[in-house]
Formats: sequence, structure tokens, C-alpha cells
Amino acid sequence: MKAPTQPGPLVSVIILNYNGLAFLPRCLETLFASTYRPLEIIVVDNASKDGSLDYIRQNYPEVKILAFDQNFGYSGAYNRAVESAAGEILVLLNFDVEVEPDWLNQPVELFVQDERLGACQPKLLGLRKRTHFEYAGASGGFMDAFGYPFTRGRVFDVLEEDTGQYDDVRSCFWATGASLFVRKSVYQDIGGLDDTFFLHMEEIDFCWRLHLCGWKVLTAPQSIVYHYSGAALSADSYRKIYYNQRNSLMMLIKNYGIRRLIPAFAGRFLLDIVTLFSSPLRREPKRSVAVISAYLWILSHLWLLLKKRRQVQRQRSVPDRQALKEILPKSLVIAYFLRKKRTFRELLP
Repeated sequence: MKAPTQPGPLVSVIILNYNGLAFLPRCLETLFASTYRPLEIIVVDNASKDGSLDYIRQNYPEVKILAFDQNFGYSGAYNRAVESAAGEILVLLNFDVEVEPDWLNQPVELFVQDERLGACQPKLLGLRKRTHFEYAGASGGFMDAFGYPFTRGRVFDVLEEDTGQYDDVRSCFWATGASLFVRKSVYQDIGGLDDTFFLHMEEIDFCWRLHLCGWKVLTAPQSIVYHYSGAALSADSYRKIYYNQRNSLMMLIKNYGIRRLIPAFAGRFLLDIVTLFSSPLRREPKRSVAVISAYLWILSHLWLLLKKRRQVQRQRSVPDRQALKEILPKSLVIAYFLRKKRTFRELLP
């Protein structure tokens, strides 16, 4: 896609940094090579101690820095940073990425063309293996009825090679938090990211609320971003497993209408029981511990979750049958492990 001939809306790229000095130089180098203008670049820092901010001040004085004296997590940091962004369109960007020069052109064009577009994402490829989709977002995020996420290009740990099979612009259920494009006004209107999530799945919860309020979420596959998966937290980290487990349960409680919540949560509970007893057999006992810890947290915070649920349900403007069109209406676990469906096209047409 060619660069726009006329100036478009201001885009604010907000990079969340936490000890990212190993990645920031290349990230910023590729960002400043972007062909799109006008562009604002902001780095929001979660109390890094690796000299990241000194590097930015010395080499990129035009970058706006918001430095916190504590780690507010993904959600908390972005919620605080959005107020300082001047752009009509925001990009919530990880520090461990590199971008193609024209990566902003298609997303901006989609926002300009469709006033009901709330968020979108680029095509996310691996920084280490650039021929293949990347785990955190690939070419659009989806979810099954029980809260298990997958993407166009990644189902569980199976990463497809990018051969152009997902290069069409299409609706998706969630857009990756590694490079999330969103209208600032929409972000603020629906209350931003949920601070309680702290890490992981906050973008899925956010996009679910977008759908409930009648906004669209799309893929923008001509926009290409390369992501280094696991730079902030490794895939087998107990902390990551725990937050994914806890936050997916929280997401179901908050966002489902009551008629869908009861069967969905019951089904998820049964699947978690299977995980609880099967993980030690697979020599992954920490998954069992994470399941137990997540449910204990949910039980001890029911009042908070019910309060959040009331807020979401009051805010919603469309029924589940409309908001959940991009949800797989069956179990991803069963489809993957029992029916051996390994690609997105085998799951959803």
C-alpha cells in the first residue's frame, strides 16, 4: 500500500517498556522509518532499571517519556498513558517489535473509511522466524465458547507459515495487545483496559466489550509487525500460566449474558478439572497449581467481579447473538486434541 497523499489523523504510538533495552533500539529505529505522518511516539515505562530511559533520552530526544516509579502492569500503564496521547488513533505497542515502513497506512485507512471501527490489528509475524505467524496475534484473534483464545495462523502451539492465506481484511473477536490500534475516543468511552487483569488477556476482554457496545474489530494484514514472543515473560512461566487462567475466568464472568454464562462457565470448569488431574501426568504440575490458585482468587474476589459484571452489562448495547459472531461455538480443546484440527481454516470458515 502506498503512503497517503494527504495528511491523515494524528497517530500516537504508545510503547510500553519494562527493562527492554535489548529491543528498544531496533524498535525505535524501525518506528522512525515509518512512512506515515503525522506521528507521535510515546514511551511509557514501568519502573525499568536497565538504562532504557537514558538510551531514549540520548538517542531519541523527540520521544515523549512517561516514567512510573512502580510497575502498573500492561493495563494500568496504558490507561495512565492514554491521557497524555494527542492522537485520534492510538497504537498500544510492545517494546519487543519491529515494524515495516508502511505499517500504519492500512489501519489508518480502515479507521477513516469506517466510523464504526473501534480497533484493529496488523499481521503479526515472528521476529525470530519471519516466515511464520507469531503466537500473540497472527492475523486476528478468536476465542471458543469457554474462553480459550486462538488466532488466524496459530492454534495452541501450532504456528502456520504465512503464505498469504490470511491476507484478507475480516472481522475478528480480538486484536493483539502486542500492536493494538484503537480510536482514543472509543478507548475512553468504554473505560479502557481493565487494571485488574494486570498481565495477559486484557486485550481480549477489551475487544469483547467493544463488540458488546456495537463496535467492529478488524484485521489489517497489509500492516506487518514482527514480534519477539516471550521477551517480557516466557511461555512456560508459572506467572504467565496463572494470569492466563485467572483472567480468562474473569473475562467469562464479566462479559457473557447470563443465559450463556452458566453453560459456558460449567463447561470451562469441567475442562479445568481435566487440566488439574492431567497436568501432573504430563510433568506440568504448575498448571494444576495455577488452576487451583486462579479459582481461589475468583472465589475471594466475587464481589469485585460481580461489580465489574454489572458495569459491563449496563454498558452493553447489543445482544450476545450479535456480539459473539466470531466466537467458535464449541470447545477448542476437543477440536484440537481429539479431532486433530490444527489450523484456523479447519475451525472456522
